Amino acid sequence: MNTDQLQQYVAENSQVETIFMEKATDYLNGKNKKRLAAKRWNEARIQRQAEKMYDQVIENLYNKLHTQVKANRFTPAETWIKFINENEVLDGLEESMIELEFE
Repeated sequence: MNTDQLQQYVAENSQVETIFMEKATDYLNGKNKKRLAAKRWNEARIQRQAEKMYDQVIENLYNKLHTQVKANRFTPAETWIKFINENEVLDGLEESMIELEFE
């Protein structure tokens, strides 16, 4: 499994992406309001920044799972999915996203 496959699996099997993107967009919009009018970002840029932040979350998750699963990107996805399900990784990640606060 690679990071793209992990991101797809997370998106299809949890609300992590939805929760994170909503919170990140709200945070970035709040920061944007504090900028001078000439320096404010448009909605597309805010969306891209939120997506970059989410990509980093997935990258971090992949790196943590990679060491725990004792696998690499060539290990079958079933091995990763089995570990994710047995350890309730998505449930824990959803809870973390619900509690997430940006500063």
